[in-house]
Amino acid sequence: MNVLFMYSLDDIQSKQKPLRSWSTIQFGISYISSILRAHGHQTRLLVLGSNKWMESIHFVHNTIGEFDPHLICFTAVFSQYSFIKKLAKYIKDQWPDKFLIIGGVHATLNPNDVIHDPFDALCVGEGEFPTLELCDQLESKQSPHGIANLWIKHDNGLIERNEPRAFFQDLDVLPIPDREMWGPWTKAQPNDEMSVLLGRGCPYDCTYCSNHALREVAGGKYVRMRSPENIIKELAFLYNHYPQRKIYFEVESIALKKSWAIELCSQLEAFNSSINNSFSYGCNFRITLNSMNEELFLAFEKANFFRINIGLESGSERIRREVLKRYYSNQDFLNVVSMARNHGLDIHLFNMIGIPGESLFDHMETVRLNKSCQPKGHFTSIFFPYPGTELYNTCIQQGLIPDPIDTRMERRQTSVELPDFTKKQIQRAYTWFNYRIYKGHKPRWILLIQTFAVKIQSNPKTNYLYRKMVQWPIIRIFYEKLA
Repeated sequence: MNVLFMYSLDDIQSKQKPLRSWSTIQFGISYISSILRAHGHQTRLLVLGSNKWMESIHFVHNTIGEFDPHLICFTAVFSQYSFIKKLAKYIKDQWPDKFLIIGGVHATLNPNDVIHDPFDALCVGEGEFPTLELCDQLESKQSPHGIANLWIKHDNGLIERNEPRAFFQDLDVLPIPDREMWGPWTKAQPNDEMSVLLGRGCPYDCTYCSNHALREVAGGKYVRMRSPENIIKELAFLYNHYPQRKIYFEVESIALKKSWAIELCSQLEAFNSSINNSFSYGCNFRITLNSMNEELFLAFEKANFFRINIGLESGSERIRREVLKRYYSNQDFLNVVSMARNHGLDIHLFNMIGIPGESLFDHMETVRLNKSCQPKGHFTSIFFPYPGTELYNTCIQQGLIPDPIDTRMERRQTSVELPDFTKKQIQRAYTWFNYRIYKGHKPRWILLIQTFAVKIQSNPKTNYLYRKMVQWPIIRIFYEKLA
């Protein structure tokens, strides 16, 4: 049976290859596709831009006309859901015989709302085997029914709400995720990174994240890791099929279990010694009492890790402790940075600006901490209140956000009104963050150009013009050198 997946992003400019990197593929879609292909089904992917409705409709018409899918699968985060819902309605109106199913975080956390939109079914939780069972029933001309994890609409208007199955425990059983489907949409270079998923689930309760809610949707162990042997098997596949030699390990923290991480590093070291052009690795690193460990960083060094990403989020210990539920001191953070650098690792930081409860003084602590450690790079955004998170509920209770939330400049413009950190101050802090942390360490003219780029990208009108300009080859090359 033919199965079409639809994935959307905001602010797409390229008609042909909107994804700049292999590291941006969506693993949920990729694993479901690999399962379906292993059982004889044919899959295809459409990557659409929620900022380009007419172009998206053109792609949809051409693909459905050529591929003729029986099942169309959607996924969406909160900020993309309105576009996906509109797209699903259009498809259902034009092709009423197509069976439409949606999954992903937003559908999982809001099934009672989503099921009334133009979908024939939704998936709560993990989708590999529920989607396979759905395909098998549709292919055999059955009316879908009795599939754990799925909520299914019937012709009589009733909604069948099937119980969730337990979280799938043995991740090694899953086939290697389908990357081939992303090839037509990805303009990667040989020095680009590829992502490899190490496990699923997170044990922490960060208030800006939905993991605390997702772990409640099913029974069984939520945090699961692949075996080092299974990960090496995927790396061998990538080595033989793709030119990229940088791997980014996707997992909430590689240091969740020290013994597992050290064993993985040992096998990575052995694998690299067996190939001619060795891989180098990056990963997320969560600071905890157990992860501040010299033995762990020595293992990273031997395995040829080149960077770690640390979720600092705020330089204010009070904000981290009382608002975000991240329990470590600034000295702990600096100690980890020092250990990592002693073993040859670059540091990249995640920062948020405009967190509920934050003041301008708190933000300047974030600036000072970033400036003191001079990260190789940073991923800094304005706090956005995602439904399903504890901080979203806090914002609602305190009346900090409008209804509805404007998602057009998600994480580039503030959606909250804080008593001690005005919207104007938050926007200015975001615009000048990079300049402030690297002032005196990088050429001022480069920092000013980067600051100007941030400013125009955080306004809908100027961002549109900016995105048009960076399609010009000479502008794009210049921008990429500055980035």
